[in-house]
Amino acid sequence: MFYINENIKNAYRIAQPEGRGAYIRLDQNENPDGVPKWLFDSVMDKVTPEFLAIYPEETIAATKYANLLGLQKENVTFTVGSVVGMGYVIKTFGEAGKDILCVTPSFAMYEVYAKMAGMNVRQLSYEKDFTYKVENTLMSINENTGIVVLVNPNMPVGNVYSKDEIVSIIERARENNAIVIVDEAYYYFYDKTSINLIKEFDNVFVLRTFSKMLSIPSLRLGAVISTPENIRCINNYKPPYTVNSIALLFAEAIVDNHDKLLAELNEQYAEGKEYVLKALADNGYETLPSEGCYVAIKPKYKTSREITDLLEENGILILCGKDGLTGWLRLTITHKKYMELFMEKLLMLDKA
Repeated sequence: MFYINENIKNAYRIAQPEGRGAYIRLDQNENPDGVPKWLFDSVMDKVTPEFLAIYPEETIAATKYANLLGLQKENVTFTVGSVVGMGYVIKTFGEAGKDILCVTPSFAMYEVYAKMAGMNVRQLSYEKDFTYKVENTLMSINENTGIVVLVNPNMPVGNVYSKDEIVSIIERARENNAIVIVDEAYYYFYDKTSINLIKEFDNVFVLRTFSKMLSIPSLRLGAVISTPENIRCINNYKPPYTVNSIALLFAEAIVDNHDKLLAELNEQYAEGKEYVLKALADNGYETLPSEGCYVAIKPKYKTSREITDLLEENGILILCGKDGLTGWLRLTITHKKYMELFMEKLLMLDKA
């Protein structure tokens, strides 16, 4: 029998949902309307048969993006979404037999990648009120810790870590020769970053994505940000030409128009968030505090599974909570027009 990596063979994976295009998609933290038409048109005007006939070149876009962050190109490498970036970090720096510390519930791919790398996954739980004690992470870091994961804000709950908390974890990890991944997929909704910490600590990796606020998830573009030496090691593992040319064109346009684009997208998001949180509170729904583009909602009368299924029948997709969020709904917060439709259907369906 030929060899099969047992860690990969035995991995438990769930296929991502498809056939979502006809729905109002409030389940995967997307912006249903995407980037503004003016940005889209400015990029697509450059996509010609000749443009598609050359292999991707990352240097210009990566340099502009690094400069936007106040860094050098050597601090950044683009990846096929941040989900691939986290895989690069774990595959490059994750040592088999060591522990990876993750808060649960959180993004499931950290566990998947860690198990494939032969690491031990240690899940750290929230309190019953969905607060998280950073002391749990600090006390769990020891000589067998290889990686500590901080998703900030954490998804799906939406809690955040302060700079002092993050620094204390980084310092404790460094004492034990461990690295810290700070996943900032939802940075633009919270606007506090750990990027400057890579100038002070060599064991820090920050992940960013263009999928959430920046609204191009179909192009699969993310970034790993760290010290030049760490990025060099990741680039040793990263295959060439993995990020496609159209994604790189959009990256360049997003950086070139960053302030204008963010002002427009932030205004739409803020209006939707203000509306839906007030509407939920006014109608007696319990929610969890969240700094991300999502909110956990406790149904009043029907179960979360019933509400999710009924909303789907009415053309709206949301996420039914599971694991540590069982019994809750998770709603993507986006434009007010979609929040109004959601509230109309929720109040119609969630009845005794």
